Amino acid sequence: MNNRVEINQAGATPSSLDRYAATPENHTLVPRLAKFEFDSSIPRFWQGEVFATRMFDAMQLAFPDGERMFIHSVRNYADKVTDPILKEQVKQFIFQEAQHGLAHTQFTETLTKQGLKVNGVVKLIKKGMLFFQDKAPHKYQLASTVAAEHLTASLGEFMLSSSEDNLLTNADPKMKAFYMWHGIEEVEHKAVAFDVYEQVAGGGYFTRSLALSLMYPMAIVPLMVGTMAMMHADGELNLKEMRKGFTAMFGKNGIWRKTFPSVMSFYSPTFHPWKTGYPNGFHEWKKVYEETDGDMDAAMEAAELVVAG
Repeated sequence: MNNRVEINQAGATPSSLDRYAATPENHTLVPRLAKFEFDSSIPRFWQGEVFATRMFDAMQLAFPDGERMFIHSVRNYADKVTDPILKEQVKQFIFQEAQHGLAHTQFTETLTKQGLKVNGVVKLIKKGMLFFQDKAPHKYQLASTVAAEHLTASLGEFMLSSSEDNLLTNADPKMKAFYMWHGIEEVEHKAVAFDVYEQVAGGGYFTRSLALSLMYPMAIVPLMVGTMAMMHADGELNLKEMRKGFTAMFGKNGIWRKTFPSVMSFYSPTFHPWKTGYPNGFHEWKKVYEETDGDMDAAMEAAELVVAG
């Protein structure tokens, strides 16, 4: 059975009756260098308020070693990939994830300059990732990457949601461009690990479902603890800020409630990452990025115009 079907720009499959979606026929992954400067012009609370800023800052601490784990888990199977298209996508997936790791490592240095003692947490994360890579079976490592890629792609798609509840509406422009680049690439390569898992590692519903079931709470709880720890270090851990924060996370338009349906779609036996198609602004971001020779600010602005409607 052909494992690729064309998905149009709006993200719809040729037939709504298709049991399985697949990676779009002409979909490509683009290798882009991370060209960001995290200087003193970036506000301490770059999201415009404390909780949202520190939530992103706490989340990104896990990205460098998390990205390295993702690369490692896919490389375990890379030499067994026979589909030339998927083989090329694996190559670009590895490049993109490596760039994400480098960029977030640089931003972590910004946090230390702010006086936040995050190096101990980063070392703990590294030890945990290395232990997991050493002890867990290769297939479960890849299933965990598949689950994590679904979470990051869901977040990336939410970043390109309507302007009313956009995650980055009030963000500093440099940081908005940074996270939009990361979000775009998470959407762009959202199916690579899944396709390797299904086509090369043998697939399996139970293993990937177990991976997400364990990972999701393991991501949410430390994220909340890390966010509050950073707020405490800022002298901003108070009832007012926490109320705002929990509304931003779990309220009607909160991140958790808005992304939960997408996250839960992973448990469908016929799940494929491309069933959600392309989010608003995705094609415009890529087009302007290419036309401007990598101007991420211009690409961000083009995507924002579409998202704003």
